[in-house]
Amino acid sequence: MLIFLILDFIQISIVSILALDETQPQMVSLDLSRNNPLVSVSLFTGICLAQLFLIYYFTFDMLRKPDMIQLYPKFDEKQIWKCHYSRDDIVKLTNDLANQSEVSLKSIYLMHSPLPNAFTFSLPLIGSVVVLHSNLLDFLDLDEVRSVIAHELGHIKHRDSLVSIFTRLPSFFVDLIYLYVYIRVFLGAATSLVVGDLGQALIRAIILLSFFALSRLMVFISRYFLQKASRNAELLSDIYAARVTSPSIMINALIRLGQRVEAMSVLISEIKWLESLNPERVGTISTSELTRIMSSYPLDDIDENNAKSYAPDLYLTTKLAMLRDVYGVGLTDQQIADSVAPAVEELRKKRKLETPVDKSKKGKVVDWRAADYDGDRRLSDEELIDFIKLLRDNPNKLMFDSEVGMNVMLMDHPDFRRRVILLAEIFKL
Repeated sequence: MLIFLILDFIQISIVSILALDETQPQMVSLDLSRNNPLVSVSLFTGICLAQLFLIYYFTFDMLRKPDMIQLYPKFDEKQIWKCHYSRDDIVKLTNDLANQSEVSLKSIYLMHSPLPNAFTFSLPLIGSVVVLHSNLLDFLDLDEVRSVIAHELGHIKHRDSLVSIFTRLPSFFVDLIYLYVYIRVFLGAATSLVVGDLGQALIRAIILLSFFALSRLMVFISRYFLQKASRNAELLSDIYAARVTSPSIMINALIRLGQRVEAMSVLISEIKWLESLNPERVGTISTSELTRIMSSYPLDDIDENNAKSYAPDLYLTTKLAMLRDVYGVGLTDQQIADSVAPAVEELRKKRKLETPVDKSKKGKVVDWRAADYDGDRRLSDEELIDFIKLLRDNPNKLMFDSEVGMNVMLMDHPDFRRRVILLAEIFKL
């Protein structure tokens, strides 16, 4: 984080003394004599205040959305509760962990979502807030839910949210100044070209390309260290959660979260393929439509092979049910099932024939299920030791196909393999 702040300070210092002069062929120069520090400070402060305003606006807007249910300190008793655990259980569990962690918690929310996630944020006037996705409560047991909540409270305890917000403020200022310079130099080059001064136009084009390359390099390096700090924050919260619960519980929660994401990634891919078969479809499937289809998938399923097989049935059933519910088409559940069944088999065959074998991912993952000897989809202490040995014996393999091919060094979150191995090292597993 310190390296990031130093790099951003250097960039802010540079852009604050940039001078743009159309009378000069190169247009861009550094000129301390023409710089007014008050102008730069005022501009920086104004942009940061505008960002903070937008952060608060989008935060309040998010909390007012219909899929967000406040569990604490207020709760609307008229809300339909469909989660596996009661509202009182979740509130008590979260508050007990907050007290244990010596964290002041302002609010707890539940977000209805078929994707497993949880997040937290802390803002002045709003306080510290924990948001749990409903799907977490569908496929994690209570101890695993506790570990996820402890992880989020670890972020609050370490003030990660505030650090993240205030470190991103200067980056936006730098990006805006860079964009302004790009536009000015581009217009200068275009003007030179229009008036017929090809030499000056070429110089300005070279300056534009050089400045763009240099500025992007600085931004890339700066954000690399910011993302590295973000990944380390996740690892520290994992360690904190493992200490509050236990390493085995935290690792099992990570495995199940990763596997659920894997299954949903496959399901989304299959739905998009099914959409592509319609020649009259214009554009991609909307987020709301995709969410509606995904919400019909078994909420506790973590099998990507089942997701692929299930996708045609789920897709067609949801589509026909929508025709019935929205347009009043006379179809019963049994009629829908009978109509869909023959098409499902044909679509599965068609997909199998059209899907090429992805050799790029073959042999690049360590499947945790290889150590799940009893098939209960959780690893006991003995099974966990064997799984960690498998990871250590295959240092270049990841845990999930969805992570293969991604630049893990530029991700805000560390890959699951790194998270599991670190816990194993810290707690001597």
